[in-house]
Amino acid sequence: MKKHICFFIVFIFLVDLAFAINIERDTLENGLVMLLSEAHKIPMVELKLIVKSGSVYDPPGKEGIANLCAKMLLRGTELHKGDELIEKIEYLGANIDVHTREDYIEISGRALSKDLSILLEIVAECLKTPSFDSIEFKKLQRQTYSEIISQLDDPFYAGEVAFRNLLFQTHPLNHDPLGFDSTITKININDLRNFYNLYYAPNNSAIIIVGDFNKDSVKMEIGKYFSNWNRKRIPEFSIQLPELIGKKGMIIKRKISQSYIFFGFFGPDNKASDWLPARLMNYILGGSGLTSRLATEIREKRGFAYSVYSFFDRYNFGGYFVAGVQTKNESANESIDLIIKEVKRITDGVSADELELAKKYYIGNFPLNFDTYREMTNFIVKIELEGLGLDYPDKFEQMIKNITINDIKGSALKYLKPDDFCLVVVGDISAEMIKIEGIEWIK
Repeated sequence: MKKHICFFIVFIFLVDLAFAINIERDTLENGLVMLLSEAHKIPMVELKLIVKSGSVYDPPGKEGIANLCAKMLLRGTELHKGDELIEKIEYLGANIDVHTREDYIEISGRALSKDLSILLEIVAECLKTPSFDSIEFKKLQRQTYSEIISQLDDPFYAGEVAFRNLLFQTHPLNHDPLGFDSTITKININDLRNFYNLYYAPNNSAIIIVGDFNKDSVKMEIGKYFSNWNRKRIPEFSIQLPELIGKKGMIIKRKISQSYIFFGFFGPDNKASDWLPARLMNYILGGSGLTSRLATEIREKRGFAYSVYSFFDRYNFGGYFVAGVQTKNESANESIDLIIKEVKRITDGVSADELELAKKYYIGNFPLNFDTYREMTNFIVKIELEGLGLDYPDKFEQMIKNITINDIKGSALKYLKPDDFCLVVVGDISAEMIKIEGIEWIK
């Protein structure tokens, strides 16, 4: 193991219960990052192994390959068939699952503390020696295609997919990690093997374990199962976001009584240093549920909708902002107009009371990131991928307190673009019913 170890202890007080988050970061000689946090509340462990091989790395025309590759890890290895792996996991009373995100894939596992070594052995086997059986692949491919088709029946999902495609164009954030129904059937088993060989390596990965264990013993166990995983040269990856100039819209016709509206533009990525002011600004605009400006105008004053929201999604290679509402087709045009007006209005600034309420929410809500072992592992993944530093939990409260009204206004002016946006509406509606001057409707 390398000699340099980052070690940090931060104390979080939740109600009357004080507990310590101990995050230790170390690295095997092959480059595998280890992030370990002892927590002895219950005799369980939560494990997460991430590989930076998410859907953003899908080649054009092969959207969905990262997800298929990840899912195949649990469908058989050189030593065991998929059913045999499931049987071993169920015998322990444990569970293992795989998920694909935009930036990374994750193998998640949970077991009793006494079974951690066996859990590590199974995860290592799945990760290092997948068989990529062609029959299992065909089954998975059919299941994934059916899942995409089924989800597209949901107007909300269909709107999300269309919005990302309209906004990001050919940028690989243009799709959900599942891929497109038009591309998933074009992927073959050799594509998966090539993708695996490009990105699956210890020096492109990290393992996070939280729970009831001894760090020194667990580091030895990780070394036992992963030190023979060979490092490799990972291809460089970079891509520019497309320009968004003007107003672009798309109507997805559905015979439904409500319209699902998605309005937005590009936003900060994972490395944005001014993310926290943007987060508080969005809380005031549409992220705080019934008390937000959007909810006040659209839901409370006019009764157009029950669900009104806005959020930022951030990734390593881009990000975006969405404001959305579900409303009757007859009130869709006015709801869109109100969203645009509120987006413009917040660039004029917020009140001291609004900012204070937002600060209190985020400071008070922060300890809930550590309420369970699973939430702790997710939080540590965030710290690692976004480069926040192990002292981030200790700094967070003061960072929030330091945000000023001018910071909020600057963030709104930087990230909100009420004159350059994408708009998607799913519903029984026509473009003529949406009165936006200068919008270009995309077929």
